[in-house]
Amino acid sequence: MKQGIRLWAIWIFALFTGVYGTAITYQGITTAHHADLIYGIPILFLGIWVTGNIWASARQAWRRQRAARVGAK
Repeated sequence: MKQGIRLWAIWIFALFTGVYGTAITYQGITTAHHADLIYGIPILFLGIWVTGNIWASARQAWRRQRAARVGAK
């Protein structure tokens, strides 16, 4: 239970990071503050990377659980 709550908290943080990184990157592209690209792109990629890792872990756990259920029958 504790691990599931922690995983949800990390995933929400990753989603927030992706949205925030997108906003900073958009501001760097559309305004004269091109230095925002230096900060926005890495923040955006961090959010994408963490979200991808969480999705991969969830798929892996789901496959293990499904294989255990099929093997038990």
